[in-house]
Amino acid sequence: MQSSSDNAPTLADSTAASLRGMILSGVLRPGQRLTETALAEEMQVSRTPVVAALKALNEQGLVRYAANRGYWVREFSIDEVLEAYELRATLEGMACRLVAERGANGRDIDAMERCIANGEAVLAGGELHAEDHQRYQAMNVDFHTLIVRGCGNRQLAEFVRKTHDLPLASNRVVFWRSIDIVRRSHDAHVRVLDAIKQRQGTRAEMLMREHVYEAGQVLRRHWSEILEAARLGPAAVGRVVGDTG
Repeated sequence: MQSSSDNAPTLADSTAASLRGMILSGVLRPGQRLTETALAEEMQVSRTPVVAALKALNEQGLVRYAANRGYWVREFSIDEVLEAYELRATLEGMACRLVAERGANGRDIDAMERCIANGEAVLAGGELHAEDHQRYQAMNVDFHTLIVRGCGNRQLAEFVRKTHDLPLASNRVVFWRSIDIVRRSHDAHVRVLDAIKQRQGTRAEMLMREHVYEAGQVLRRHWSEILEAARLGPAAVGRVVGDTG
């Protein structure tokens, strides 16, 4: 019989999760060399879980390894990021259709309404402020998570989660240099919620697919700016796209 402790995350697991978060949030930058000793000191663990974590992240494709060079953070092309957005658009669109067709529960509708209200509050002044960035980002994550969680398909939710395991491909990314872009994204949320409330499955699916697709196209149009920010570190990335973890 398997004990509950058998399912508990190991130190290597938690170290890998921490390193994954540091890569996805831009703390560890594309192309940055990763040394076991330095990471162990920074994370206050021994080298053993760090080595295991780096091997796991290498298998997942987030880091690369070469003899005589060691490990470094993998650099992703815009084409790879857009492929993840294409998957997100299809999967999250399906989640929207399922939620609309089965009918979202009242708690989730209320929570999505609060997300809309938070977005409206951020945009009410007609311009973007750095201090609102994290608030809007959190709202965006909550809105998308509520839909995926409420679709009733656990495998779909797991596949959506995997599409987020790529730098700049998650629902934490919000381009924060243009209020027009943020306003269009917010208005898409409003339309998606309306379709869900009206139980219009096909309309909800198409609206979400277009919403996620457009988010990917925003990154494509501003890719050179985003890459330059990534080279400067997480603070610069945060000012551009808001992927700060």
